[in-house]
Amino acid sequence: MGSSEPLTLADLRKRASLTQRQVADLLDVTVTTVSAWERGTQVPRLTFAQIEKLLAAFDCSIQDLVKATNQREDEN
Repeated sequence: MGSSEPLTLADLRKRASLTQRQVADLLDVTVTTVSAWERGTQVPRLTFAQIEKLLAAFDCSIQDLVKATNQREDEN
């Protein structure tokens, strides 16, 4: 990646030029769920098939995906 800042799930999605709706449809979840993942209010519980779909859609490594899903934004 080259950047010192880890990418968030939203960063990976935007880098892939995907909307939350497209990711939701790809994984058969709601847009609300994808939004909650991106805000860090819900932890993704994904099947292996869903993980494979995300890796292909985001064109990223499993390490990048894991780091992105563990990001928490401190807005308080």
